[in-house]
Amino acid sequence: MSDSERSRSAVLAWSAVVVILIGVVALVTYALTHVSSPATVTQTAVTSPAVLSELSTVPAATFDEIGVTVPGADLFPPQLLTGQPQLTSGGKPEVLVVGAEYCPFCGAERWPLVVALARFGRFTVLHDATSATQSVFPGTPTFSFAGARYTSNYVSFTGVEVYSDQVGADGTFIRIATLTTAQAALVARYGGPGGATTGGTAPFVDIAGRMVTSTAAFSPALLSGQSQAQIAGEVAKPSPPAGPSTTTSDVPPTGQAIVAAANQLTAGICTATGQRPGAVCRSKGVRDADQSLGLPVPP
Repeated sequence: MSDSERSRSAVLAWSAVVVILIGVVALVTYALTHVSSPATVTQTAVTSPAVLSELSTVPAATFDEIGVTVPGADLFPPQLLTGQPQLTSGGKPEVLVVGAEYCPFCGAERWPLVVALARFGRFTVLHDATSATQSVFPGTPTFSFAGARYTSNYVSFTGVEVYSDQVGADGTFIRIATLTTAQAALVARYGGPGGATTGGTAPFVDIAGRMVTSTAAFSPALLSGQSQAQIAGEVAKPSPPAGPSTTTSDVPPTGQAIVAAANQLTAGICTATGQRPGAVCRSKGVRDADQSLGLPVPP
C-alpha cells in the first residue's frame, strides 16, 4: 500500500471514529435533556380546595403546642448552611424542591413543605399524587409540584418533579423535567447519594441557600393506609385547650410529625426573609424550631 493510500485510510478511519463519537455525544445529550411528551403522562387530579384550605389554615395554637415534639416518631432535621450566597428568584429568597412523583420519601416531605409555605403565601394549584406501588411504602398519598402555582410576598417557590409515577414502554419511570445547570449543581453539592438529579429515593430541598435537606423529615410509614383527606384533617385538628391537662395526644401522630417538620422548615424560611412575617417567625413553635436547629432565636 502506498503512502497516499495509507494516509487516505487513516483519514477515513478517523472520520469514522469522529462520526461515532458525535453519535454517542448526541445520544448522551438526548438522554440527559429529553423531556417526555406531555401526551404520554396522564395529569392527576387537581387537589381539592378543601384539602388546601385545611393545610393552609392550621391554627397558630397547633404550631405552638407541637413545636418540634413528635412522641413515638423520629424527626430528621434539615442541615444548616453558612457562608453560602443566597438562592433567589424574582428578587425574593427561593425555596427549591427537587423530587420525583414515584418517590415515597419525596411524598412524605411534600406535606410539611406545603404547610410551611402556606404560612408565607398561597398555593392556588396543586395536583394529587401517590408514590409508586412498586417501591417501599407503596402508594404513599401526597401531592405533585409539577404544574403547581404559588404566590407569596416573601418567597418564591420552584418545584421540579424529575420523574412521573407512571412507567413508560421501556419499563422505567417517565422523565417529565430536566434540571437547569444551576439546579443540578446545587443537588450535586448538597444532595445525598442517589440524589434527585437521577430521580433517586431522596428529595432535595434548598431554602434560599440557608438550609438544605436530602431526606424526608419523617418516615413515609406514618402516612401509610390513610387517604389524602384523612391526613389533611389530622394536620388541621386543633390543639387541645390550654390548661394543666394540655397534651399533644389529641393531635394524631401523623399530624404532629407534619406540623413539627413544618415548624423546622418555617424557621429556615424565616432566616431568609429577615424574620418576616413577624407573627409567624416569632411564634412559639418557630422559636422552638430555631432553638432545636441551633438558629438564633429572634427577640
